[in-house]
Amino acid sequence: MGTKDFNAFDMFICRWRARVVRQHIQPDTTVLDFGCGHQAMILRAIQPGIKRGIGLDYDATPGRPAANLEIRQFHFKDRLDFPDESFDTVTILAVLEHIPVEQVALLFSEFNRILKPGGQVLITTPTPAAKPVLEFLAFKLHLISKPEIADHQHYYSRNDLQTLAADHHFQLCTYHKFLLGFNCFAAFTKPLV
Repeated sequence: MGTKDFNAFDMFICRWRARVVRQHIQPDTTVLDFGCGHQAMILRAIQPGIKRGIGLDYDATPGRPAANLEIRQFHFKDRLDFPDESFDTVTILAVLEHIPVEQVALLFSEFNRILKPGGQVLITTPTPAAKPVLEFLAFKLHLISKPEIADHQHYYSRNDLQTLAADHHFQLCTYHKFLLGFNCFAAFTKPLV
């Protein structure tokens, strides 16, 4: 399972997701893309405008696609190997739904630790309404990646995301749905104090 087995329809959805997120990434910032995929699409798209970007993914081929970008092969267990307050932005795009529910709290605690005050976590994830549609597209019509959909651990509602933000000392500043309401975007902000 992973972005290497995406088809053209999967890639169309990835590009739409990236367009939603790009407008929330500030120029000249440091960005961690957690679950960047082997292409590191969002980092490559924002590369000219950011100070530094690091992509982490178990499916990634390590490398430096640009002077200010680094891709690392990584599988999260319990800690992110970065100093406290080292990033302005963390992106986690179409990844949260794949993380075992029992690991989500630890991951978001780590996001809080590595973000600078005022930093943000930008999230995209399918909504609960997407579950039957995605399963139909994957398992009946074979239009999107079967392994990708089979790996979904949880479909997050707005209330789920609000609780996740509050539990880890973030504020849910932005929430909206896209892709006909089957996907959502959320921005968590770390308070300044």
